Amino acid sequence: MEAKGSVAALQKTIESLSAEVQALHEPEPKSAVATTGAAPVAKEGGGEKIDAAQDFTARVIGAENGSTEHDNELEAKPEVFIQTRYSVAPIDGSGTAFDPNLRLSRIETRWAGKINERLGVGLEIQFQESVEGSPEKLVNDAFLEYYLSDHATVRVGQFIKPFGFDVQQSSWLRESPERPIFSGYFFPGERDRGIMLSGDFGFLSSAAFKDLQYFVGAFNGNRFFNDSNRQVNYMARIRKTFDKGKLAVGASVQLGKQLLPPGVSGNDNERLFGIDFQYTTGRFGLRGEALAGNRPSTPATIEPQFFPAFRPGTHSSAATLLVSYRVAGAHTIYARYNQFNGDPVTGLNIRAFNFGYFLPIGQLSRLSFDYQFKNHPSFEDDAINGRFQITWGILLKRAQ
Repeated sequence: MEAKGSVAALQKTIESLSAEVQALHEPEPKSAVATTGAAPVAKEGGGEKIDAAQDFTARVIGAENGSTEHDNELEAKPEVFIQTRYSVAPIDGSGTAFDPNLRLSRIETRWAGKINERLGVGLEIQFQESVEGSPEKLVNDAFLEYYLSDHATVRVGQFIKPFGFDVQQSSWLRESPERPIFSGYFFPGERDRGIMLSGDFGFLSSAAFKDLQYFVGAFNGNRFFNDSNRQVNYMARIRKTFDKGKLAVGASVQLGKQLLPPGVSGNDNERLFGIDFQYTTGRFGLRGEALAGNRPSTPATIEPQFFPAFRPGTHSSAATLLVSYRVAGAHTIYARYNQFNGDPVTGLNIRAFNFGYFLPIGQLSRLSFDYQFKNHPSFEDDAINGRFQITWGILLKRAQ
């Protein structure tokens, strides 16, 4: 009897050890925050270290750029984004365009998600505009989505334009304090009012169409506000992802008309062409974008105002290149070259070089230190005309 009891006890021990070994081989479930794109703190030997690498790749590649709300259920609890910034050492000649000391650079709240299997909605309010005395720009996003299928969505309202990478990248994910110079001149506020069809070619069996996205839309062409020239601008973009999501390339085009100053005649085209790429390998990330087209004539204002250096038929071009390296966990160092030729305000060619450090603080907050060399100030939307910036943001998101 004693021998039988020992055998039974030994058998239970073996079963317990087998269960523990099997549990060790099973992957840990991702946390709710990890699925939203926040950066977990890396721990040696744990699954969170892998999540930090995945978060780095996702930030560099921007797989979520241009995505719909189909996979998010609409909830009463909003997303809240707060970003503060400390700026010192103004660029020579920036004058009142330099925002000194401490400021609230982002105060936003957002409701967005799927209402049912066919309908989605999005609404985003940016309160910093009210604080800064620009209440006409309080509404960032206000759109409806209709899901034609798993591969096609129609979006109508006010939303981010689907041009290139940097215009669409979230402020929460961006390493540098602000987007490149071209974004604030060609796409102030990044948004416009219109209708867009977007999707992918996943329903086709050909390998050439795998992971190929498309975006086609018609917009007012007056950035945030109602149409001012009774003509629409047309925009199209395609983007292909390769190498299991580690490389992406895209091409974008915008065709339309823009306003000319009173009493001025000539070329009123608003044509813009761009290409972009994103790539990661190991701890390195690389992003580049270049575009060229007609020089913009007006900034984002309710009543038309005209840039001083605008002339009919003139052109502007721009390029940006960012290199990042994941030092440890989600801690990242980066360097970015940023150039804009044919500034609409001054007519000069502007060059800027940034380098900095980007790191998470817990799971919901991110902090960055940035130093900039810049040959001339710029006066676009979200312009950065200081040499040193400390930016700290927090994003409170619903669980997916």
